[in-house]
Amino acid sequence: MTIDHTSFNVVWSVLMPRRSLALAALALVAGCGGTGAAAQPSASPTSTQGRDFQIQTLKADCMKGKGFKYVAWVYPDVPLTDEDEQRLSPDFATRKAYRETHGYDIMYRQIHGRPEGAKDAPVDPNGAIRDDLSPAQQKAYGTASDGCEAEAIKKVTGKVVTSAGDLVQQMNKLYAQRMKRELDGDPQLVELATAKADCLTAKGYQVSSTKPTLMGDWGRQSVERELHERARKEDKDIPPYDPDSGVAYGTTRLTDQEKRQYLQKEIKTAVDDIECGKDFDAAFSPKATQIWERVSQ
Repeated sequence: MTIDHTSFNVVWSVLMPRRSLALAALALVAGCGGTGAAAQPSASPTSTQGRDFQIQTLKADCMKGKGFKYVAWVYPDVPLTDEDEQRLSPDFATRKAYRETHGYDIMYRQIHGRPEGAKDAPVDPNGAIRDDLSPAQQKAYGTASDGCEAEAIKKVTGKVVTSAGDLVQQMNKLYAQRMKRELDGDPQLVELATAKADCLTAKGYQVSSTKPTLMGDWGRQSVERELHERARKEDKDIPPYDPDSGVAYGTTRLTDQEKRQYLQKEIKTAVDDIECGKDFDAAFSPKATQIWERVSQ
């Protein structure tokens, strides 16, 4: 999913690895065109594909009525890539090894692009349709796309949104609210989160809070926040960083050397994060995943 902008890409921040799969799939099935980062395959897309295709069919009819070509398209169920398997592995050593080269996949993707196994993944045909339009037509297409998405989503789900992106952000915020309500008071998680924070502090990091929900995604958010703030200095139209929204901007105005420097810093943070949070993550991840599954349903 992308936001039209001349210099910046949107990075969809996620609190849990499995959640990233669900969010990416949702973004595609809700009809987001464009040329942004490729979606990851959904962990369980078939349960909602009928509903999603209904949304897409309504959107296609709406777009036709506005004079635009649009193909009703739902992201299919595809196997996880080798990189996905390593990143999501239940084995701690395997996940740590992944972080030692990829970090959180934020800067790694800017440098290396899509993983080999994802290069042959299905691609939404509407991105190419939009790219063939003139800049003025693309702007009109984007406005029509958002409006038709909102209309189709409301008809099928009853949800009032401004676009598919708005729906994703609403889900992110609901997820964050339920996480805080259910997990920040969990005695076991509070104890383990404090231990993780102490470990990170000993390694020289600044930890502003030991709440379980903040410690659960502390590392990724610290990396995203830094890149987001750099982007804001370059473009005043970018809103403040809001971790609950699931959206963060990353500047594309980086030299190759700067990208490598950012990647090395990200890798160090990611490795320290997973080492200090080994016990915390083992207790936190299953509970967070259960909450996300309830929200997505």
